[in-house]
Amino acid sequence: MKRRDAILAMGALAVGQAVRAAPPQIALPLARDFGEDGRRARQARIPIVVLYSLPGCPYCEEIRRSHLAPMLRDPGAAAKLIIRQVDVNGGQALVGFSGEATTHARHAGERGVKMAPVVHFLSPSGEPTAPPLVGMLLPDFYSAYLEASLEAASAVARTG
Repeated sequence: MKRRDAILAMGALAVGQAVRAAPPQIALPLARDFGEDGRRARQARIPIVVLYSLPGCPYCEEIRRSHLAPMLRDPGAAAKLIIRQVDVNGGQALVGFSGEATTHARHAGERGVKMAPVVHFLSPSGEPTAPPLVGMLLPDFYSAYLEASLEAASAVARTG
């Protein structure tokens, strides 16, 4: 019996260490009301950036951790855009840009998003303002692709 207890204790210790070693998932604000986001974006003349993601997706996590979360932590950058996250398969309630009740999954489907990660750049009314970034593309150049799309989306938002 002692051997069994020792093995169980070692297993629990190993699992605990693995959980501590895994970096925590970075959270972005979940999309809840695109109508309200659109009003804020219109007033501030800024674009809306939406990350379509899936739980457990390592590429989604990389985009959150290395690209979008740092923008939210930078007050200057955060004032220039609204960032939201949509769970491609999620049942979370969502108000669409036109005020319609929907869910994350239905919204993603209506936008043609079937995989993750996908990053959309939208006007205050929900119209695309730059081509979406689908997948992780070339990781070494992702920042450049993201920056170019943000500049295009910001230019559209400023002109109204």
